[in-house]
Amino acid sequence: MIAIAALVFSFQLQVNQQIVVTASSLPETIESTPASVTVITRKDIEQRAARDVADVLREVPGLTLARTGSPGKATSLFTRGAASTQTLVLWNGIEINDPYFSGFDWGRFSTAGVEQIEVVRGPYSALYGSEAMSGVVNVLTAPARSGLRAEVQSGARGLRNALLDATYVAGEAQISAAVEHRQDDGFNPNDDFRQNSGNLFAKWSPSKSFSIGLAGRHTSFNLGIPFNTSADATRLVPSLHRRQSGNESLIAVPVIFGGSELTLSQNKRRDDFTDPDDPFTTSTRTDSTSRRARWTTRSAATAAGTFIVGAEYERQTVSDVTNLGPNFLDRKRTDRAFFAEDRYGRDLGASRIELSLGIRNDRYTTFGSQTSPRVAAAWIIGSGKFRAAYGQGFRAPSLGELYYPFFGNANLKAERNRSFEFGYDVAIGKLGLLSVTYFNSHYRDLITFDPTTFVSENLGRVRTDGIELGLQRELTASVYTALSYTFLHRAEDEDTGLRLERRPKHTGSLFLGWRRGNVDANVALLRAGARIDSEAVFPFGRVTNKGYTTVDVSVQARFSGFTPFVKIENLGNERYQEVFGFASPRRRAIAGLRFAM
Repeated sequence: MIAIAALVFSFQLQVNQQIVVTASSLPETIESTPASVTVITRKDIEQRAARDVADVLREVPGLTLARTGSPGKATSLFTRGAASTQTLVLWNGIEINDPYFSGFDWGRFSTAGVEQIEVVRGPYSALYGSEAMSGVVNVLTAPARSGLRAEVQSGARGLRNALLDATYVAGEAQISAAVEHRQDDGFNPNDDFRQNSGNLFAKWSPSKSFSIGLAGRHTSFNLGIPFNTSADATRLVPSLHRRQSGNESLIAVPVIFGGSELTLSQNKRRDDFTDPDDPFTTSTRTDSTSRRARWTTRSAATAAGTFIVGAEYERQTVSDVTNLGPNFLDRKRTDRAFFAEDRYGRDLGASRIELSLGIRNDRYTTFGSQTSPRVAAAWIIGSGKFRAAYGQGFRAPSLGELYYPFFGNANLKAERNRSFEFGYDVAIGKLGLLSVTYFNSHYRDLITFDPTTFVSENLGRVRTDGIELGLQRELTASVYTALSYTFLHRAEDEDTGLRLERRPKHTGSLFLGWRRGNVDANVALLRAGARIDSEAVFPFGRVTNKGYTTVDVSVQARFSGFTPFVKIENLGNERYQEVFGFASPRRRAIAGLRFAM
């Protein structure tokens, strides 16, 4: 796939020269792309001593994350006020959303082996199809240089983390491998978390016109769920034996030949739940498999631009079984898609224009076809860039929504949206970038539970709009900073006029660092305003979850080959809940040591 192959390009130091591969079928620089995009590098991850991808996504404009308690627990991502099922997640360009209920759980996505994370906001169904309604997050592991890295962390509450990461880049070959083990006792009884993960990326390019690769990812986990609702659903009570475990394995083979690319991939996952004390469902097991083939080819540059056409085939299969019997067995959803994109650029005196035109048609066995267009334009003048985009996106009903007993509905249609945005980016010096974006989206045919028919129906209508602000800046040779702010003016159900849950109107972050000699110290401040949520117990009413501010600090001393560091998470010991009823972690001190060569 293009997203895998394009990382042979080296990443430059200047922010506006970084190569991005997610916003288009062609690799492009941040300076030239007409998309709203944020790039997180390995350097950013190491500065924050971040163990999870979710920890760095919290600082991205337009994104809000909500975790149900301590590390490892279910974590949802909301992009520009959209539902957690309406953001597509990629690993090296391979889709990894859960086929059972569409979303992606960010609670256990490690930063092990991650070289770059790209976040593009806006509808991208014209390129990626279902789920890409509000944005795409692409986690990339292809190496840029050779090296060996090992890291250990130890902290309060039984936190232990060990990582080994090796890369080799020379001539025709690119190889990287990373393994990690983590354990964490959590903050309550039966709140522990164990995880093992590993990544592999290999690519052989004997010529400029041919390469073949192998990408693999495996993760397994086991965690406790410390609370459950009482039998009468009126309160949360300790659950000392309630457990969740699972594993996921992904393998992909990308091949580039001439101007064409073919990627074959398979993703298998298993999720288990047990609770011997539950009066009803004491165990469940869900197995899912996604198989994909994606082919693209592109023309040489012409006076009308560079044309890319492609096709994609996907089949998803899910089985869900409980101690009471199967909910369903081997239910399938198949999609056949064709897409095309034109990338056009032209110099106009001292300025330049960049245009992107894309369209895709998906045909599903479950509900029929969906066509998704997108158009984006950028006018680059001096160090600034004006950009605008319009697109339509969709989300196909998941297998759970179609076939789950009692509330599933095999006649569901796709959710749809249309969105436009306009923004301005300007480079500030060699290592600075300021970005401002206004967005506006309308969502239709959202899948919701109908209290009159007692099944899921395409009834929901939602409107969102707001402003995003992002700033990266080297203030002096010793002081650097990053700032993000999102004003989510509207995120409301158009039928009821009520604001959507877990979408604060104001969110933001401030990252401030100082370096002198071999010492690097920084502070990360995150602020989330008050937001509407639901009680976890009867009568499940709407409540206001108060806002919160957290502060993390870290100090690293960089020596030749090794870097000791300390980090304090939630320095102010803030008491807060990202999801109402589930307390978030309190203050914790961590010490670590990183080796690199």
